[in-house]
Amino acid sequence: DHPHGLAQRIQQVFDRFDKDGGGSLDRTELQSVFKTLCPVFTSKQITQYVHELDRGGDGSVSHSEFIHWIKNGSGAATEVYKMILKETGDAMSARVREVFQRFDSDGGGYLDRDELARVFRTLNSDFTFKDIDVLCKDLDRGGDGKVSHKEFLHWLKKGNDLTQAVTHAILRETGEARDERIKKAFQTYDATGDGSLNIEELRKALKVLGTFSEDEVKKICADLDKSKDGEVSYAEFAAWIKAGHGPKEAMKAKAILAPADNDGLEAVFYNFCGVGHSDMDGKGFKKLCQDCSLMDKKLDTTTVDLIFADNRVKPRGTNRIDFYQFEIALELVAEKKGISKTDVRSAMIAQGTPKTVNATSTNPTLKARPKDNARLVSEKRIAAILSRSPRELGKNPWRKEVDNTELWKVFGLDSKAGRILKRVYSNPVQQMTASTSRLRTPQSSRMRSPASRGRHGMSGLSGMKEEQIEELSGTLNGSSMQLQ
Repeated sequence: DHPHGLAQRIQQVFDRFDKDGGGSLDRTELQSVFKTLCPVFTSKQITQYVHELDRGGDGSVSHSEFIHWIKNGSGAATEVYKMILKETGDAMSARVREVFQRFDSDGGGYLDRDELARVFRTLNSDFTFKDIDVLCKDLDRGGDGKVSHKEFLHWLKKGNDLTQAVTHAILRETGEARDERIKKAFQTYDATGDGSLNIEELRKALKVLGTFSEDEVKKICADLDKSKDGEVSYAEFAAWIKAGHGPKEAMKAKAILAPADNDGLEAVFYNFCGVGHSDMDGKGFKKLCQDCSLMDKKLDTTTVDLIFADNRVKPRGTNRIDFYQFEIALELVAEKKGISKTDVRSAMIAQGTPKTVNATSTNPTLKARPKDNARLVSEKRIAAILSRSPRELGKNPWRKEVDNTELWKVFGLDSKAGRILKRVYSNPVQQMTASTSRLRTPQSSRMRSPASRGRHGMSGLSGMKEEQIEELSGTLNGSSMQLQ
């Protein structure tokens, strides 16, 4: 093979097995190379070859050291070289390898059913979950729930309509096409145009986006700048974007900085997940549907909640969804509205980010109505009083010269607070009046002032059970919070 061609082939091996993107292979990564490419090698042989490769004795092997070992022409090197030619020689094989590198999240060399579904959804957003189910069953002939690189490549060669559609999608979404998208993303953040990203500038850019928390930004920068020199070259950036593994914060950043799909829907998804989150809850999903003006009689709040809870979208008992589960939810939204999934995606991409609430909005649902102001003040006042202990309530500062027997009318008997207030301020007075009626004349009873009745009503609080006071306080506090 031509020296330049050999270097490219070795680079493909490094891209595949260099899990941390450091530009060299450590001993663990080298062992993975030998076990994957030449499974007939024993553990003892692998240990020997790793020792031969690591001539510098620093525990890692560079690109040039690997090429030197191959050119040395030992028996093991010849075997490994043959496998490298086989793995990297065929153009389609290399493309499929790129797919595996991107979606094989655990690096096991296989795609499980969930990973396969993600592959197909990324390659072609028009695939329905029924299409994907058919594709997965057709691929997984062995029924073991996983597919190897060899099985995937063999399946593509069947040449039917489904495999041709997938082949075209792989050619469109891998190789030079994806490299070009990554390069454009890099140039966007390379402010000086010198081919290097300053990590501090990138840190500021991530903060400006407003989608990341301080902790997320810290983790993303640490994952990207593995050399810790404060600079990121295009090669480092591209390797980082292409790696299908890493902390969830990094995966979120990759989707936003260099979208894996053509239209950027994944970036929209993360924008609605909220700061500090890389998955979406029901509230975020509902807001996305509202902000994109998808809500109508066919798709009301209840329907959106039911779609989010559908077991085709996520397993029961879980409260959040990832991007690929979100894709399934969009399909159900489109089905419910009687429109295409493409229309739903277009509406969401056009929106891009959450709408912000205008503080000067006249929307009545965002602020209390003027007629509620008196009620709100009363609630706060009573809630403050009832937060005191029964003993404190009996002290003079709280024995106001007011008549509280009518206070329940502010709330109404249809509310819990109103019923409790009527019981608190009315019953003790009635009971006291009944118990002392024999000691008073009708005339003296009629001569009692409203202020006097108010004092009796307030004194009745000191005789309440503590749990009654806590119940009323909680009710009033809750009402105040809803109206604020």
